[in-house]
Amino acid sequence: MQIFVAFVFLVLIIALAVQVAVSGAFRKRGVRLVAKLHEGPLPRKIAGLPQPVLEFAVRCGAESGTKLRIASLTQTGELRAKQGGPFAKVAAWQAITLGAPGFVWLGRQDWGPFPKLRILDAYVAREGRLEVRLLGSIRVAEASGPALTLGEAYRYLAELPWAPDAILGNPDLEWRLVARNIAEVRMATPAGPARVSFRFDAAGDIVEMEAKERPALDPDGTEHRRPWRGYFKDYRRIGPRRIPASAEIGYVYPDGYEPYCRLSVTDYHLAP
Repeated sequence: MQIFVAFVFLVLIIALAVQVAVSGAFRKRGVRLVAKLHEGPLPRKIAGLPQPVLEFAVRCGAESGTKLRIASLTQTGELRAKQGGPFAKVAAWQAITLGAPGFVWLGRQDWGPFPKLRILDAYVAREGRLEVRLLGSIRVAEASGPALTLGEAYRYLAELPWAPDAILGNPDLEWRLVARNIAEVRMATPAGPARVSFRFDAAGDIVEMEAKERPALDPDGTEHRRPWRGYFKDYRRIGPRRIPASAEIGYVYPDGYEPYCRLSVTDYHLAP
């Protein structure tokens, strides 16, 4: 009996050691991706921005010609994995590049003191990647390829209200005014162009985002092109910039719009 108990104990110790090692490797992969973002180009002043776009960025405190490459955000909120599914609380940290397209989003959903899920969502070096791990070590979802790359490029564009310095300083972004209070931003990717439209309110703040055909992957891996929407509110100064403190993102299904992500920004920094 004592030998059996000792054997079980040894197996548990080995399993725990493997879990810790694999989880640590997953975290290090995220750190390496963020390091790549810091190697990107500095933002530079972009001429010819539509007036509402320029005024929005300046009102938010954006500066051109700085030595800053990254906007980093700490977030809390809730996510759901599929249409009609339950929301689960999430905490996240995100880095967004200012001089070229790119971001790394590291999310976690905890189960008491234990990490239930770890999420890596990124667009780095013009390539998208998504990985979800149970307990930080057991892979439960992974995606890459052209559809994901294009979808992540859409996400970078949609979150520009959180990176007003990129509006002023990312030369890969092409802006045009399509209505008095609507501007479209476009960028090229290896998987095709990504386009997002922003609607400005009477005060000149971006309050809504819309894309007509963002690639979406169902839990079974099936790809769809669906209308995509986002809403921004609660503009306030957080750290060095005035940004929307809250955002909601969702898809428009045949039976109507449904959000899958709600996030609030709790901290904000700029870094070289």
